[in-house]
Amino acid sequence: MKAAVLVAALVLTAAAPARALDVDLQAYDEARRRGEMVTIAGRVYTERRRPNAEDLPMARAVVVALPRSEALVRRLDDLRAHARDSAAAYREAATQMRRARESYEREVWQSGAADLVRSTTVDADGRFTLSDLPAGRWMVWATHSEFLDARSPRYQARDRERYRLPPRLVGYYAERAWLREVDTTPGASRTLELNDRNVWFAGVVEDRVLDAGPSR
Repeated sequence: MKAAVLVAALVLTAAAPARALDVDLQAYDEARRRGEMVTIAGRVYTERRRPNAEDLPMARAVVVALPRSEALVRRLDDLRAHARDSAAAYREAATQMRRARESYEREVWQSGAADLVRSTTVDADGRFTLSDLPAGRWMVWATHSEFLDARSPRYQARDRERYRLPPRLVGYYAERAWLREVDTTPGASRTLELNDRNVWFAGVVEDRVLDAGPSR
């Protein structure tokens, strides 16, 4: 009897649908079929410090446009709100934000709408353009990372043999992130100015390695 109940439970679990997205992806598809397309463009830069100076583009900044998800926005807001609760929370916040976004991207892909996940890297002038987007509600997530060396001492051989040691810190990425919610209308273009003065969140992503080599 117990075996039959277990089999039934497994069947029901397998048949259960995946968690539904809180986004109506069909609305974007319908906008595309109607030819209602938009462009989101902008700049990512460090603002000039003197009137006669020039803004400095943030090289290698990455910009991603996604259909707006209330659940994802709430998750990102929650991570930001609690990032200062402890040192550990701060160290993990940027990584957790990245994982939350990537998880949502996978859900959109698995729903058959991979073309609604759009990303680009800024050009030499710090500019970006995401064109041919279906009109609707979008969220733009931009990040800029700069690696900073912060090597900790290598573990001694006797310590590696005696203890189960954590990965050793070799540096970290100082990561700036911008979150913008953008409502678009057919045929219109939206321009975003993302700079060091309006950063949405600033955190770190640690770079650690297993220290298995000889001590130096």
